[in-house]
Amino acid sequence: MAATAGSNVQQKIAEVLEGMTFPAYMNNEESTKISTPVLTDIDSVRQWLEDLRWMTETECMTVLQGKSIQAEDGDSLPSPVRNTKEHIKMVRKRAHIITAECAKLFHKLDKERWKKVHSNALRITCTIRSLLHDISAHSPNLAIDVFQQQQVVMEECAQLIKHVESIGEINGEKPQKLPMVHSLTCLGQAFTRLIDKVLAHEVRTIVEGVADSPSAYCIKASITSLVGVAQGEPQMCHLIVKEGGVRALFTICRQDTANFVKSQALRAVATLCSVPEAIAEVEKVDGVGCLTDILCDPLTTEATRTEVAGVLAQITSPMLDHYRHVSGFIENMEDLLRGLIGLCETATSPEVFLLGSAAIANITFLDSMASEFLARYQVARVLITSSVRLKVSSIFIKDQLCTVLANVAMLEQCREDIILCNGLTVLVGFLHEKPPYNKQTERVACERVQQKAAIALARLCKDVNTAGVVKQLRGLQRLVELCRKPKERNYSDSVLVACLATLRKLATVCGEDEFSQEDLIQLVQPRLIDSYLICSSLQESFV
Repeated sequence: MAATAGSNVQQKIAEVLEGMTFPAYMNNEESTKISTPVLTDIDSVRQWLEDLRWMTETECMTVLQGKSIQAEDGDSLPSPVRNTKEHIKMVRKRAHIITAECAKLFHKLDKERWKKVHSNALRITCTIRSLLHDISAHSPNLAIDVFQQQQVVMEECAQLIKHVESIGEINGEKPQKLPMVHSLTCLGQAFTRLIDKVLAHEVRTIVEGVADSPSAYCIKASITSLVGVAQGEPQMCHLIVKEGGVRALFTICRQDTANFVKSQALRAVATLCSVPEAIAEVEKVDGVGCLTDILCDPLTTEATRTEVAGVLAQITSPMLDHYRHVSGFIENMEDLLRGLIGLCETATSPEVFLLGSAAIANITFLDSMASEFLARYQVARVLITSSVRLKVSSIFIKDQLCTVLANVAMLEQCREDIILCNGLTVLVGFLHEKPPYNKQTERVACERVQQKAAIALARLCKDVNTAGVVKQLRGLQRLVELCRKPKERNYSDSVLVACLATLRKLATVCGEDEFSQEDLIQLVQPRLIDSYLICSSLQESFV
């Protein structure tokens, strides 16, 4: 009976083991050995079967832990993440070197230095071949037209070398300069077209990363690359605009789900708008309307609203060579100004206040209707109060504040607001700004502050009381000082003319009794041009 029971147990265990799956690395012999054990302890077998349910293969777990949970961040990263910005800079730098070498070769050909011509030509062609190799290695999927242009460049290189090698074969005859000049010219033109195509391909890749990236990380990386490539590079701005960069950025700005990247996108737009093509593209995509919606949305953060102000300040800057009215501003002007004034009123830093006030100052030049809206929303009170609250000291902020006050001082309501908000004290204080700043841009800004402060005071002094306050604040004395001491105004003629005009306005309102006899004779009574010539001669040296 004992033998029969033991054989039954062994048979059941064998059946259980036969139904189990063994690791693939076990061979048949090993599995056979395991499937027919000689067992004597039933409890230990049962315990082993229980433990087997929770056993795992170490190799399988290692493989699983080595895999990423999300595959999108691995294979779908756009090329901007793969150092496209650095590649573009490398291509441009080496292209610039090659262009400079071509210019030197032209000079050698002109001077007929044939020995130098040979070595320079070889160096240029080798450098070009090296650059083409690196371009192909970085971007193996270039468009067919780029590959075709590469072949053209290689053929022109071979043609140039052929002409150069023929120099040593001429016996006693002067080498033909014209064929080599023609060949070098063709090579330069073909190389320039190739570089343009390569850069356009790389820029197109970045723009596609902005528009079509599947993840937030990829979009941020693409926009960062775009800004880095465009910063201070008009040529690259042209290419980015041509490849649809502005349109892609505004598409991002219009998406409610893209709040995480709107600030970056708006900064990129401001960077691109240093070229006229970008501003024209802003018009085509109704960019002003989009900016208005973002600025006036109560849920928009201060950082994003600040970037909107930066874009507005850029596209309306009167300092641009291509300055013109942008479509959409007149229709949205009131909302824009209301939003910008609100931004300045709640600004938490001088930088935010600078961008908001700069945008307001630029818009005041667009249309006279802007001053009416500014008067309605008490811009003078907001700007003066906020500047005091933030304790602004930047000469650039003072420049923007002076611009707004001078432009709105033409309206009666704004004049009253400026006077009530202690604006006369602020403006006279601006007259006392000292020109000796470290940077040229700061010195020029200081001149503008003095000039605009004088203009604003002239527009405000419509009555005896206001003019009397300016005199009590020593504004009259400072105006005379700016006229007589050229160094105080950094030898600026525009400041001189503004101060002379303001002195004449004060003399008309207050009377000439407030002036000394010498000031009357030289600064008030003569024609403006004569007073200007008198004060200008003070800075001349006859030694």
